[in-house]
Amino acid sequence: MPNPKMFRIITALILLTSLTGCAESVRQKESDQKAPPPSSETVSAPVRLSGEITRPADGDTFTAGEDIVIEFTLNEGASEVVSVDMKIDGREALFSGDVPGELVWNSGGQPVGLRQLRVLLTFSDNTTETYPLGIVLRSDIVPTRYRYRIVNSFPHDIKAFTQGIVFHDGYFYESTGQYGQSTLRKVYPETGEVLRSLNLDRELFGEGLAVHDGKLYQLTWKSGVGFIYDIETFRLLRRIHYPTEGWGLTGDGINLLKSDGSHYIYVLEPQHFTEIDRFEVFDNKEKVKGLNELEYIDGTIYANVFGTDKIVMIEHGSGRVTGIIDLTGLLDPRYHHPNLDVLNGIAYDHENDRLFVTGKNWPRMFEIELVPQ
Repeated sequence: MPNPKMFRIITALILLTSLTGCAESVRQKESDQKAPPPSSETVSAPVRLSGEITRPADGDTFTAGEDIVIEFTLNEGASEVVSVDMKIDGREALFSGDVPGELVWNSGGQPVGLRQLRVLLTFSDNTTETYPLGIVLRSDIVPTRYRYRIVNSFPHDIKAFTQGIVFHDGYFYESTGQYGQSTLRKVYPETGEVLRSLNLDRELFGEGLAVHDGKLYQLTWKSGVGFIYDIETFRLLRRIHYPTEGWGLTGDGINLLKSDGSHYIYVLEPQHFTEIDRFEVFDNKEKVKGLNELEYIDGTIYANVFGTDKIVMIEHGSGRVTGIIDLTGLLDPRYHHPNLDVLNGIAYDHENDRLFVTGKNWPRMFEIELVPQ
C-alpha cells in the first residue's frame, strides 16, 4: 500500500504542473488577442493634389451677391491646366479667371446658407482633379423693422399652451401643448369658445398645425409622429412620420413648411409628408435659430423666434429675412399671471387681410396691424 503522505505530495505536484500549464495557455491566448498577426492588406497613401485653394477658407461667410474670389496655386512640376469648370450645389456656375491665379464667382441669386462649390481642373496629361469648398452666404437684405398697432383683441383660453394656430373659414383651429394636456381645438374667434376638442395621448406634446386640402395636419414635439384629421369631424385619417423634432407648420398652397427649432425650414409634400427640399434662414448678420410657429402669407413665411417677442418675415425659398416684427409689450401687464409663457401663435385671415397673434397661456388673442419703423 503506498505511503499516504507521499501520495498526497505527488498528487499536489501533478495538480500544480497542470495549473501552471493552463495559466501559460491563458496568457498566450490573451497575448494573441492583444497582438493579432499583421494584416496582409496595405493602406493606400492619400492622393496628393496638384494645387490648393489658398483663399477663402472652407466655411468663410460672405454676403449674397458679393463677388467671391477663389485663389488657386499649383505645386511645382504640376501639369498645365487646360480647362476649369465650377459647380454650385451640383449646378454649373459662371465665373471668370484661370488657374493658377484667381477665379471670380458672383453669388447673386443664390439662397442663403451653406453653398457647396466644386472646382474641376483638367490637366494636359488628361487627368482631372476636384477641389471642394464650402462657403456661407448671409442675406443681402437689411430687414425692415416693424412695431404694431392693436386693431382688436379677443378672449383666449388661459389654459391653452398655444403651439400652432390657423384661421380657416371663420374659425381658429389650435394645437396646444404640454404632456397630458395637449389638444386639437376649433375655436370661435369673438368669444374664445372651444367648439370642438380632441385630446392627444398623454405621452404626446402637441405642436404646429396647418390646413391643407380640407385636412388638418398636427405635429408633436419629440415623438416623430403627426396626425392628419378631417377638418369637419376631427376624425383621424392617418399618421405621418418625420425624423426631426416638430415645432411649427404651415402650407403654401402646394406643399407644407415645417420648422424644428433650428434655422432650417423643411419643405414637405403633403400626401406622404416626405421632405423634398429645405432651406436655411439668415438675416444680414447671421443665421436665425429658434424658428417656431409658422404662418405663410403671400410668399412670405412669418415665424416666431422662440423665447423672444420677435416674429421674422422670411422670403420663401431663398431664406432671406426681409422684416422683423417687435411685439414687446403686446400683452398688458394687467393680464399677466403665474403660468404666462412666451409669445407663440400666428394666424392670418386671407379673405379679410387680418393678422392675429397670441402666446402660450395668454388670456387674449390680438388682431394687429404692422407699423414700419
